[in-house]
Amino acid sequence: MRGTGAQSGYQDVSQEELVLVGRSAGSFWGLGVKVTPIEHGLDLLGGSGTSRSSGLHISDIYNSLYSELEPTRYVAGSAPNTTKMAMGLAWEAYLESLLIRQGVEARRPSECVTPEGIAFSPDLLIENGQPRVGEIKLTWMSSGEDITSPKFAKWMTQAKIYCYYLGVARARFYPLYVNGNYRDRRNPELLPVDVAFSARELQEEHQMLMNHARAKGML
Repeated sequence: MRGTGAQSGYQDVSQEELVLVGRSAGSFWGLGVKVTPIEHGLDLLGGSGTSRSSGLHISDIYNSLYSELEPTRYVAGSAPNTTKMAMGLAWEAYLESLLIRQGVEARRPSECVTPEGIAFSPDLLIENGQPRVGEIKLTWMSSGEDITSPKFAKWMTQAKIYCYYLGVARARFYPLYVNGNYRDRRNPELLPVDVAFSARELQEEHQMLMNHARAKGML
């Protein structure tokens, strides 16, 4: 099919030729439309509030621990996926404001510091009823398994150590599973859960992390 000069500006080139030329140039040419991919040039985490203080953070300790427990999944020193991080931050900001607007007494605390001088930053402190730590997650893991599954162990470690230092025994997770369970439910699913820990569980988690930190020369 030939385009006309008035309509497309390519009166002597067929649609098939336009497509071939466009593909060879890294672009796609349609009837009078040219689409060219460009670099976005954006710092996806710029101005997101993700900067943190210098010094040791509790995430340094549990990230180091899990890079040893599951080295193929948590590769030590690997760069984070900034696009996924930006999506997670956007979800956190949206859900946090939504919870507050709908009557949940949730607030994002300022950075906390442990007696050992370790910084940590929970997503939320939730004060409706019994106080609890709140953690907001955006994940590509399947929703098909309970949060007590070993694949969520790092989440649980994070919540336990926050609970230990804040003196609470409960946590609430707000996980958004981007692809559902990958089987009969493939749309995003928000499946919040409450978790209660015993004092012994919290003490053992703290001891495990401190032992690891000392063994690695972090403390």
